[in-house]
Amino acid sequence: ITLRMYAERKQWPLSGVDVELSYLAPDRSTRWIERMITLHGPLDDDRRAKLAEIAEKTPVTKAVRAGTEIRTTIQQT
Repeated sequence: ITLRMYAERKQWPLSGVDVELSYLAPDRSTRWIERMITLHGPLDDDRRAKLAEIAEKTPVTKAVRAGTEIRTTIQQT
């Protein structure tokens, strides 16, 4: 929601966002979340980078990151 709102406010051609999450816990002391964010629409590299930066600052990301590492990958279709 945050990424769509930001792109809309900037009038960027973001037509959709998909987020896929996986919780990985290979042992009792090592755990993290793998997050794949797919941006749909003809965005240039600078806009994709800015949306990746915004994704790291969302309220949900901050709340989850307080207790669990999040590893994010951004891709575009």
